[in-house]
Amino acid sequence: MEKDTFCVFLVTPSFASWIAEDDIFLAKAIRRAYSKALTGAAQPLSIHALCAVVDKLPAGRSLKPGQTLEDVERRRSVEPPVDDAGCEGVAYATLPTDASIPSASPRSSEKGAIDFVFTGRTSEDRAYRDTWRLPLANTVFQTGSPTTMLLSKWNLDRFQGGLVLEETTDISHHGIGVTTSFASSGKAVSALSIPLLPLTLPRRVEGCMGNIIRRVIGVDKKSVSASSELEKVVPQFYKAREQPAQPTTAWALVIPESMTKRINARTLNLLSKRLSNKEKGMNMGDVLWERLWRSDPPGFNRLVADALAHGARLHRVLSGGGGWGKKAGLLSLDPVPVSEEVPIRMEDATSESDGPGAFEDALTPVVQEGDAIQFFISPASNNVGEVKEHDELEKLKSLSKERAWGWELGTIPSTMDSIPGGSWQHTGTESKYIAVFNESFGALAEGGMTLTRRLDAGLDGPATLITTTVDVPYTRLWTVELEDKQDSPKAVGEPVED
Repeated sequence: MEKDTFCVFLVTPSFASWIAEDDIFLAKAIRRAYSKALTGAAQPLSIHALCAVVDKLPAGRSLKPGQTLEDVERRRSVEPPVDDAGCEGVAYATLPTDASIPSASPRSSEKGAIDFVFTGRTSEDRAYRDTWRLPLANTVFQTGSPTTMLLSKWNLDRFQGGLVLEETTDISHHGIGVTTSFASSGKAVSALSIPLLPLTLPRRVEGCMGNIIRRVIGVDKKSVSASSELEKVVPQFYKAREQPAQPTTAWALVIPESMTKRINARTLNLLSKRLSNKEKGMNMGDVLWERLWRSDPPGFNRLVADALAHGARLHRVLSGGGGWGKKAGLLSLDPVPVSEEVPIRMEDATSESDGPGAFEDALTPVVQEGDAIQFFISPASNNVGEVKEHDELEKLKSLSKERAWGWELGTIPSTMDSIPGGSWQHTGTESKYIAVFNESFGALAEGGMTLTRRLDAGLDGPATLITTTVDVPYTRLWTVELEDKQDSPKAVGEPVED
């Protein structure tokens, strides 16, 4: 505990006022977290506390007895919690001192974010550093500020009056080194789940200006307008699911040329799993797509997550088709996100322009020469059924409390699009039940998370593989650390005798 002098508190907007007054919450929480040090520390401690308001908190998933690391990674990659919009409450963790990472981002009065930094080595033994930037909650109505995050320094000395606040700083960005907490651990396993289903195979892009896709090489290697195939398959998707056509969101996976064949093969393999033995050798293309789309539960897969790990980028489709003249058949993609490598966010090039004009020189292309594009859709985003409060609370009570130190980051649908009373999180009645989730820590955001992956270059150089936004609702990134080196690398979550 004496080495873990960086303390992080994440609260949801309902509890935002707690962190504004030190005596109401923070001082009491630090005394509780460091109670042993207060009574037994021989030397004074300097504690840094980061307090931030996030949209929601995850309930977490425990490791179950008998599961292997492979089971954990595989199941969590393809089983996103598409009925879990997070919880209100308070989460805290005590971390090593070097887990506190000052941000290089400039102070912002409008936007704030926490950077969760993971470092390690890829399967090809290349050093990497992944930074997942999670936006803070809007707290205008709770604290009067667009976002709320405070970094304070406390001196803990049992001989000089206990706990004393030295300073508090209002900040907009800060980093947390996740991997530093694994130093004494024997094993950690991670999984990224992005609940998307493919709508098409990868198509090579033929023309791109800024964030505008003009044409692609479609079926039979013919050049077609960029939006034509997407406009065709979306109605087919809803028909296969026996749902009425409706406004929806699609995502475009931009795939480097070197990866296109592999992603194409993996998509075909995903479709072939819906093929019976007697149907092998038959032309079942459209039928297999329909089987994939109407699968219940949806046949979520690791296509997008694995592609991002190897250099692909994910973009929300902002608009497409529906225009005349030069705009006919165009697709507009969400531009490159903000990052330290890409400090300026491009505006949508369709907003004020009818043609290329000066934009050809002003905008960095979203797609590079030889890249392909593949379209995806999330069947979960608009199809979450109502959950009775009693049933949900009973599920929370039944969560197992196995030993595992887990991080969980993710996205949830925007409350602006929620129907009041549509889920237990938005119930109008005040609940007196309190659930405690041990060994789990993280946050959920209504906005998308931004992933920046850096490879090699000593981790301090300019080498960057991708910067992409992952804003698909119910996306989850899990990292589970086994507590000690005695844990078996094969079986985890086994009960321990005290």
